[in-house]
Amino acid sequence: MSDFERNWDIYLNHYRPDVLFPEVKQPQKASQLVSSLLDIADEFDVLLLDGFGVLNVGAETIEGMPEIINGLVEQGKSAFVLTNGATFPVAKNAARYPKWGYSISPDNVISSRSAVEHAVPSHPLSTRGKTWGVIGSPDYDASTLKVKSIHLTEENVDVVDGIIFLGTMEWTSEKQAWLLESLSKRPRPVLIGNPDVCAPLMSAFTVEPGTYVLDIKAIDGVDVHFFGKPFQLCYALSFNKILEVVGNITPDRVLMVGDTLHTDILGGNTFGMKTALMADYGFLRGRNPYEFIEESGIAPDFVVSHRTF
Repeated sequence: MSDFERNWDIYLNHYRPDVLFPEVKQPQKASQLVSSLLDIADEFDVLLLDGFGVLNVGAETIEGMPEIINGLVEQGKSAFVLTNGATFPVAKNAARYPKWGYSISPDNVISSRSAVEHAVPSHPLSTRGKTWGVIGSPDYDASTLKVKSIHLTEENVDVVDGIIFLGTMEWTSEKQAWLLESLSKRPRPVLIGNPDVCAPLMSAFTVEPGTYVLDIKAIDGVDVHFFGKPFQLCYALSFNKILEVVGNITPDRVLMVGDTLHTDILGGNTFGMKTALMADYGFLRGRNPYEFIEESGIAPDFVVSHRTF
């Protein structure tokens, strides 16, 4: 099984709309094929953009995208970013976009970490002054979490009261093994700051927390809670930010643009936004997106691609 097939299998079986959002009837959409976001500018007033696979692939800007996004901003559209990148505080993520040539204010960037930071102070462990063990980056920065926390290591994993899994930059199968062993001995809450299964690089996919969490969820007694796309807290925070900046607007005038059906498109559809699947550079690059739309039952309003299907 290829990396893509394995990642798709995880999304298909663990991010099913009827399981994640059983109370929401998913919209049936025609998924119109267009070659550029510029072609559908009349359909929206606000862009809510994913990062990986839409604005950049790894550290590389997608060719032509700064000109497209900046052109839409010049037409009077407002541009925001909603990313599942949770490893670093949102300000660090936000600083990249102007450097890459995008006319996107750093204040208009929301991340799944923003959702974690919004929710974790009111978690029962936090209100009782308990300690969270944080999985993130080698240069651990939990300054914006506003709770008692330490960098999770094999030495302290048995004593922390809960786990916040922000990113996989430092994570390995060996570390996953001692985390699973510790949680099996003493189940504790686990907060997943990035639900992504993978992220696209130029010629490969990274392994993100959504893959590692499968084994964590299988442990009896472990309470797993997700933040980020497709879960709705990050969409609510994004929409509140949009209302602050743009003023009165309805969700259907916001276009969620992403490369992954089970995160970007599912989450945007569930919130009542219009959605556009970018098919050329991200998760579905080189594949016919309509086959995966049909298999998943998750349909965007638009498929953006230079190819024909």
